[in-house]
Amino acid sequence: MAEKAILLDMEKCIACRACQVACKQWNELPAEKTTFFAAAGGYQNPIGLSPKTYTLVKFYEHEEQEKLKWLFRVHRCMQCVDPACVKACPVTPVKAMTFDKNTGATHVNRELCIGCGACREYCPFTIPVIDTEAGKSTKCTFCFDRLGDGIEPACAKACPTDCLVFGERDQILQMAHQAKENLEKKGRHPVIYGETELGTGTKKIYVLPEPLDYYPDVVKSPKVSEDLGFFHQMLKPFGTLTLTASLVGMVLAKMKEVKEKDKVKPS
Repeated sequence: MAEKAILLDMEKCIACRACQVACKQWNELPAEKTTFFAAAGGYQNPIGLSPKTYTLVKFYEHEEQEKLKWLFRVHRCMQCVDPACVKACPVTPVKAMTFDKNTGATHVNRELCIGCGACREYCPFTIPVIDTEAGKSTKCTFCFDRLGDGIEPACAKACPTDCLVFGERDQILQMAHQAKENLEKKGRHPVIYGETELGTGTKKIYVLPEPLDYYPDVVKSPKVSEDLGFFHQMLKPFGTLTLTASLVGMVLAKMKEVKEKDKVKPS
């Protein structure tokens, strides 16, 4: 199967949240209590991703020449071409954070997941969220179950403005560059995000109509921590039978402690 991707042409987004609702419906995610103005951007609701929300429309207010400009961005897992979360997952021999070769989707196998949080720790975008009640990691699945049946992801199917378009990654990139060119002709300063990030890119390709500075929470230069290999080396002595979330958490905490000590060492 050719590598798939989703175009997110945010100039076309009207913040209707159809993608957010469709994601929740397809994944049978429960509602959660929300509050207006709980986050920057005011109308963003809920405040962030959670075990109950895999897709979130973010709102950005930008004042320019005494005029308020609204910008929107669909926020969720970037579906990296070379996913660090899969590499970080300590569950073996079959990874709990699963890369499905048939669909190219990365998703959590909840039967195998131990909820250790290594996937979140090493995600360059800090996307996976631990469901503390179930003790499992959660995130966008790229609708791998729909893709397996030849059906586009629920978010793209629901989008009424063609802000979200699903297709082969090569074609999606062509569309992204055309959209960027169209915006530049209008005097805008758009950015394509996801094409080359992390070296290999992602399967969520954004066309942001304004420079990255307009979106303060977008990771400007995402990268995978260089100590990922060391993390697995530290876990080796324990073996797979004794692997628990608390054990992995202790290892991650120890690594952070060492990092902090290295930072304060005199050069």
